[in-house]
Amino acid sequence: MPVYTTSAIVLRRMNFGETDRIVTLYSREYGKLGAIAKGARKGLSRFAAATELLAYGRYQLATGRTLDVLSQVEIKESFPSIHTNLSKVAHATYLAELVDKMLEERDPNPNIFDLLLSTLYLMERPNDPEKITLMFELQFMKALGYEPILDRCLRCGASQSNSTELFFSPSLGGLVCRVCGPLPEDAIPITGPAVRAMQELISADARAVEQMEIPPATISQISHVMRWYIRYRADRDMKSREFLDSLKLG
Repeated sequence: MPVYTTSAIVLRRMNFGETDRIVTLYSREYGKLGAIAKGARKGLSRFAAATELLAYGRYQLATGRTLDVLSQVEIKESFPSIHTNLSKVAHATYLAELVDKMLEERDPNPNIFDLLLSTLYLMERPNDPEKITLMFELQFMKALGYEPILDRCLRCGASQSNSTELFFSPSLGGLVCRVCGPLPEDAIPITGPAVRAMQELISADARAVEQMEIPPATISQISHVMRWYIRYRADRDMKSREFLDSLKLG
């Protein structure tokens, strides 16, 4: 079987048989792929840590018929601070599910890989996981070709800075105003400060995001908008969103 090595992040894992584990990896060079780690659940297995959710490393795999076979691995980062913080692990799990559900297999996108990895490193630091998640959502959608239009009304072209009442339409993919006609059925009210924060988050680098101060009410508003926008584009709600919602309510 041909053998190859790639940098990858574990997006999903499941136990298989008595001692094996099947993982979904997101590879910088090859995109999303499935692999089996034989004996990963045995005591002192060298694959145990490498097949944990969000593990990042250099994976050597042998090409298989349906699943590739993990043969060696060098762990680069396991993100311990994320795994010891319930809110962070919930948000990071959601990011992994987004990538898993919205990308096709074997369709590499180095920009998305770099975005996911840098987002996990940001979340590993003492940052607000919800703010970091919003940055990822916006930049992820942009990388997929679904960048939301945030500077003008999609129907009449009026600048958002001149509009007193703003709405976001998931189906249209951006802002609409009330002046140019009836609102779309899916229009969500959004404030000027929330739009400006989205504009900054969609293009900010890691250092800029760390320094941004966004009020909780604005973060909540953007989160609501992005949930419905992603739900429209993905044609589903992410299962991990339910747990995130329960954390906010609790």
